[in-house]
Amino acid sequence: MKSSEHFIEAIRNYLDSRAESDNLFAIRYADPSKSLSECCQYILNEVKRQGVAVLTNDDVYSLACHYFDGDVSAEEIGNPINCKVVISKDQLTEEDKAELKEQAMEQYKQEQLLEIRRQSAPKSQPKPTATALNAGEEIHVQPSLFDL
Repeated sequence: MKSSEHFIEAIRNYLDSRAESDNLFAIRYADPSKSLSECCQYILNEVKRQGVAVLTNDDVYSLACHYFDGDVSAEEIGNPINCKVVISKDQLTEEDKAELKEQAMEQYKQEQLLEIRRQSAPKSQPKPTATALNAGEEIHVQPSLFDL
């Protein structure tokens, strides 16, 4: 199931449950001149008009209800938008858990490999700053501020 199908299914589930508990909404939801795909198109265009990238579930469901409750014009519905919709899930499926575990293991392996490379990289040796002294020469050391 593509992300858009998950989005449509989430909207459908919400609207179906709302129609079961609200008879007035059920009448408007059954209007044959309105469709679920047009409702989702309206939501996406409204998100675009608002200039946001993320909405809460309540905001999305509110827009869906507004589409069926109100007189939404064709201009408000807008043109189809080609985008990816990501929806939040209440609980992860076993498949989702396995995929997330695999991603975490891959990330862990990459971090471990990077750490091994850092540790095995040759460390640069500091270049000697003093030159070899001739026999019998005195060594003059200038104290640093940290030695005082």
